[in-house]
Amino acid sequence: MPRQRHEARLEVPITNVFAALIDVAARGRWGSAQLLLDAPQPRAGCIYAQQRGSVFRRGKVLECLRPVSMTLQETLFDPPCSVNLRLHWRLEPLDSGACVLLDARYTLNGAAALRKKHWHDRIHGHCARMLGALRPQVAAAQRVAAFAPASAARVTLERPLIRPARAKHR
Repeated sequence: MPRQRHEARLEVPITNVFAALIDVAARGRWGSAQLLLDAPQPRAGCIYAQQRGSVFRRGKVLECLRPVSMTLQETLFDPPCSVNLRLHWRLEPLDSGACVLLDARYTLNGAAALRKKHWHDRIHGHCARMLGALRPQVAAAQRVAAFAPASAARVTLERPLIRPARAKHR
């Protein structure tokens, strides 16, 4: 199983970084970004599906432990390719902020196995963009919180589209 590791360091409290992580992960999955630092976190077991271009993303939240980790399991369908992807974020406190570690593991199925470099590069780019989006998301949320009262700081750009997983009955 191929694996990628990514890291980002931010000079803000770990709770703010985790809130920004939830917002960044929500884009293209269960909703759009929100400009607030106390967004509701997804529950373990929630499933989501999203189409972007030719790629259909279907996934499930495996764990979300505030403020230290979040794990998503996804399947990316880009006919005739199929990729199983597991994203695990871990936050570690530093003396002056937080360190975000992103571990991406994936398996290539079908025609995707013939395009290993393509999928490696796409997953690498996706992880780099998500980590790169954390800093601006934290800054935007802090600007909103600084200029608005607590009750008005919730600026939602789109309704979240998340639902709990159905129980399996045998």
